[in-house]
Amino acid sequence: MKYINYDGSVIMTGDRIAEALADYAAVLGANGRTDAVHVPTIGADGAIETSTVLVGPASELVLTQAPEDELDLEDPAFIRRLRDAAAKAGPEQPLNADGRAPFAGVDEDPQPV
Repeated sequence: MKYINYDGSVIMTGDRIAEALADYAAVLGANGRTDAVHVPTIGADGAIETSTVLVGPASELVLTQAPEDELDLEDPAFIRRLRDAAAKAGPEQPLNADGRAPFAGVDEDPQPV
């Protein structure tokens, strides 16, 4: 599980969902685009909810480890939609600290952890 810290709010979701959102935000930022993404999350009572996150060039998402839970939220269809959207967001790819484009393979299927 991961917490997504965003603009003073903290939401909890599955590892791969959080990582796909961060990847998508980076691609959108590189291409000067934004999107309102409806993210499957886990509420304080443990119920599955949806949180809307605006991502784009000014996004400052911080992912942190949440306590492990038997209910690691997974949503392969959501992750696939983000990966497909990232592939269509534009030609520019963000660079990591090594100068490489770490998200060049965003169109690949998410792999089990």
